[in-house]
Amino acid sequence: MATSISQDNSFFTGAWVWLYPATYLVHIAEEYFGNFPSYAAGFSGLPFTNAAFLVANAIFWFLMVGAAAWAARSGLGAQLVVVLATIITINAVLHGGGSLLGCRYSPGLISGALLWLPLGIVSLRRGKRALESSAFRTAVALGVGIHILVPLVGLGLVLLLS
Repeated sequence: MATSISQDNSFFTGAWVWLYPATYLVHIAEEYFGNFPSYAAGFSGLPFTNAAFLVANAIFWFLMVGAAAWAARSGLGAQLVVVLATIITINAVLHGGGSLLGCRYSPGLISGALLWLPLGIVSLRRGKRALESSAFRTAVALGVGIHILVPLVGLGLVLLLS
């Protein structure tokens, strides 16, 4: 069964996919230098260390590089980009919501708003046009599921490295 409507998937397999790991490095840097571990520890009550933050984000960054490489080389480029776009869009929205609800800066807000939100929205819009609706919905659901798992892995690392 075909999952792609669009005949031109170069958007999903070209240099565009490498914006994901590149912008993730910017996002990690903003979170690290904005002291996200301390920010997260403040609302979670857990001892979120810089070491746990760096280990978790190194793992996730390498996974993102792998996903980008897979997207660039496979026939699943559109689906993989939609998964990544869902993850970064949720992250950007959560940073914005955290800043609004907490009435203070959430480390990652700036790169989330200026890089990830536009990249995610453009990619999701292109993915919606390029994929059959069931393939698009499946990719979005997978992105949501992965985003739910990310803090759980982070929590495991916090407990392991504390």
